[in-house]
Amino acid sequence: MALWERLLLVVAVSILYALLWVYCLWQFRRRNSGGGQFPANAESQSVASVLVAYASQSGVALGLAQQSASALQAAGPVRVLPLDRVNDEVLASTKHAFFIASTYGEGEPPDNGNRFARRYLNSDSSQFSHLKFAVLALGDSAYQHFCAFGHKLHAGLSGHGAEPVFAPLELDGNDDTAKEDAMQRWYQQLQTFGADIPSQIPRGAEADYQAWRLESRQVLNQGSLGEPLLHLRFSSLQENDQWQAGDIAEIIPRNSAKRCAEFAAQHQLDGSLVLSIQGESRSLLEELARRDLTAKNIAAPDGNNVNAVTAWLNEFPLLAKREYSIASIPQSGCLDLLVRVQCTDGVPGVASNWLGVHLAIADTVMLRLRSNPLFHAPVSNIPMILIGNGSGFAGLRGHLQARKLAARHDNWLLFGERSADADRIFKDEIADWQNSGYLPRIDLTFSRDPNQPAYVQDAILVNAESIKTWVATGAAIYVCGNREGMASAVDRQLRAILGDSRVDALSDAGLYRRDVY
Repeated sequence: MALWERLLLVVAVSILYALLWVYCLWQFRRRNSGGGQFPANAESQSVASVLVAYASQSGVALGLAQQSASALQAAGPVRVLPLDRVNDEVLASTKHAFFIASTYGEGEPPDNGNRFARRYLNSDSSQFSHLKFAVLALGDSAYQHFCAFGHKLHAGLSGHGAEPVFAPLELDGNDDTAKEDAMQRWYQQLQTFGADIPSQIPRGAEADYQAWRLESRQVLNQGSLGEPLLHLRFSSLQENDQWQAGDIAEIIPRNSAKRCAEFAAQHQLDGSLVLSIQGESRSLLEELARRDLTAKNIAAPDGNNVNAVTAWLNEFPLLAKREYSIASIPQSGCLDLLVRVQCTDGVPGVASNWLGVHLAIADTVMLRLRSNPLFHAPVSNIPMILIGNGSGFAGLRGHLQARKLAARHDNWLLFGERSADADRIFKDEIADWQNSGYLPRIDLTFSRDPNQPAYVQDAILVNAESIKTWVATGAAIYVCGNREGMASAVDRQLRAILGDSRVDALSDAGLYRRDVY
């Protein structure tokens, strides 16, 4: 074949590849309007002058946005969009905008708010003096940058000439009572725009948690240089508890009995002292189990006076809930979690050590299931590329179990750990998926391998052409694990081989999803 013929063939193949990718993306978006990221009617409401936009990482802000939009429907059509889908055109046609924004990491936006932040919060290129807006800022008061992104969003929109109707309203995701109060105030604000206030504000109280019994606990990485990685299996004490791959378990942790006894003795207090806290009687030791005992500079009471001890205890905040990716599907008959036992500067992590060391088999935990639609599987049965490391295997395992149940064989796992000898977790289960044809492709990397050390992000570059081919056939990419280390590096590599515009298009179509922490 002549040189010019070979060049012509290369050009033709490249054009066909691009057309195939565009066609597959269009077909997916046509079949799956919203892709789990926004309601199916969001695109059809292009004439609506009211916008509800959300920046959500694990589905909480998305759920509140959908509830807010339902309330606002009484006043007319409403668009509901992820923040990254909000652009000049959307803002130009919007009179009233309501932004529900979570804060992630060190005051950063969630994944579906990054492009909006780059476009509008770091420049003053556009002006929207016609726009009136309000912000509901979600955060966790246990962290330094509480609700920071919501405040940045408010300031950035104001800087573009938009008129804030209200000051930013903060919602603490770790205080269920304060959360209900904040939502009540939010709906009162929406009411001024003709919204219907729900007869009952959705609750998230401790009473919503249910008891789950620990059935087994296994160390998956015996002999590892890293911290122990535990496989915990729970059974429900209720009936009909349902979830799906991608969902989250919220757990209220406890301090161990040993830690509480030592803390009481350190402050010369009687652990059996009975106190009345919010109308409930508990011993001092029982109440210490619920409190964050790391709080500093709180003077101990002088003696065992009930009122003095009660006032002293109230200075210690309640332990914040912990969120874990569920590592199983209901059809397996149990709820599985993967928990890495943490120890920072010699101080054991409260939740991970309680679950991993002190909680006895057959003891119960208070657990709440929470839907995470931003990490649910695509509606269509399309190929899946699953990428992760460490305890991030939890979210991937749930999807692989669901794919086997649905008889989907087109799965590709790229996974990283430390050592091939000690950290090859779930090797028998993975071998079974391979042998039965449900995992035809797998790439494992080990960062402490003496011969060929590599991280999972390195496997992205090595398999660049195959990833392009899978994406061209409509594959979805799912990432689960550490955000700052693995997930950010994987994102950079994907953008290097696919390009920013294609990765952003995959994200908009619900074909690139991340459960990262």
